[in-house]
Amino acid sequence: MKVRQKIALIFTTITSIVLLFSFSFIYYLAANYTERDFYSRVEEKATLTAWKYFEEDELSKPAYKLVIERYIQSLPEAREVILNADSFSTRDSLKKLLPNRLVQRLLSRNMIKFRKDDRQGVGLYYPDNQGNFIIIVTAIDKYGIQKQHNLMEVLISIFLGGLVFVYLVGQFYAKRVLSPVVTIMKNVRKINATNLSLRLREKSGNDELTELTRMFNQMLERLEDSFTMQKNFIHNASHELKNPITAILGETEVALKRQRSTEEYVATLQVIMGETERLEKLTRNLLALAQADFDMSSMTFEQIRIDKLIVEIKESLNKSVYKNRIVVALDKPSIDNNYCITGIYSLIYIAIANIADNACKFSNGQVDITLSEANGIILVRISDKGIGIPEADIQNLFQPFFRGSNALLYKGSGIGLSLVKKIIDLHRGTVSFSSKTTLGTTVEVTLPQILIRMNI
Repeated sequence: MKVRQKIALIFTTITSIVLLFSFSFIYYLAANYTERDFYSRVEEKATLTAWKYFEEDELSKPAYKLVIERYIQSLPEAREVILNADSFSTRDSLKKLLPNRLVQRLLSRNMIKFRKDDRQGVGLYYPDNQGNFIIIVTAIDKYGIQKQHNLMEVLISIFLGGLVFVYLVGQFYAKRVLSPVVTIMKNVRKINATNLSLRLREKSGNDELTELTRMFNQMLERLEDSFTMQKNFIHNASHELKNPITAILGETEVALKRQRSTEEYVATLQVIMGETERLEKLTRNLLALAQADFDMSSMTFEQIRIDKLIVEIKESLNKSVYKNRIVVALDKPSIDNNYCITGIYSLIYIAIANIADNACKFSNGQVDITLSEANGIILVRISDKGIGIPEADIQNLFQPFFRGSNALLYKGSGIGLSLVKKIIDLHRGTVSFSSKTTLGTTVEVTLPQILIRMNI
């Protein structure tokens, strides 16, 4: 069932409930009024009956004549029963006409009203100088019953006709209200992976549909950016992977063309090993970059001592060509909780190790790593006295495969810093650069000690 029909049905259902309640109340009031009005007429008939039979000697001739005229005009089809209240058989006669409780009330000189089948009745206890009498008058309110039937038919007709009318109006109204949604759907069908640059036309205003259109356009913008980044990533990754593979194949083909000396084979194997190491490092970085895009809720969180992690990185770099280049300093003595965060150990290690490796690669002197903590935030500062970063390049440092204009002579793939940015963002931290060419670079990484696990 379409939304338009659902809206129309819900609108009709609500209206039908309101109409049903209103019409039932109207019918109840009308029936109650009709019944009370007819009881008053039957009561009048009973009184006139008493006056007709027992007040002729008490009234003047004009007054008695007027009573007779009113008696004849009032409910001519009514049935009358007159009983002597002082007779012993009266109670038995009354029990044939009335329930026992009403007989008791009537004999206690109270007026009673009752209904028997379709007839409405009134009972009077009438004391007179001739004796005490009981007068019972019953009649059928044919006019009232017909009026109630007519009212019922009118209300049912209005109810059914109203439901049809409300449903049609609801369909029309729902169509009008949902027409922007239909337009959005038509435009959305035109958008696919090949034309993500298309946007929905936004109308002025602050209603929900305008907000929906605006949010959809923002989603399209993010999707377009993601597709563009994916295309660039695949293109650049293919290019970066192809270079070492081409070099390996080329060296292998040259070496196999003719017999060579041991020294030449060794030189060729060294080139192949260097390109293989480059390929292995590039592949490892690409896998780490893909891992950083995973949902954090599926990863293993643990307590990480950042001071111990940095020491491990220092020891690892000491085993490379960067031996004894790293100097670590703590802002205050290390205790168990000073520099502890909740996070993913392997990713944090990759992020800080990448920054430290870059600092060693692009400088020849000492690299300082300082660690401090304040207000639940850990700050890792890595400084070098290397070639620095041109100011125009700083804003592009986190783009995959981007390399600074003064770093092209150094080996690298341009993945490291984009990977660092993703990892630090996943841990709700920040990473920032301050640098001057030929003077060096300082990288500051902040990490919250308490990580709120959220999906990125």
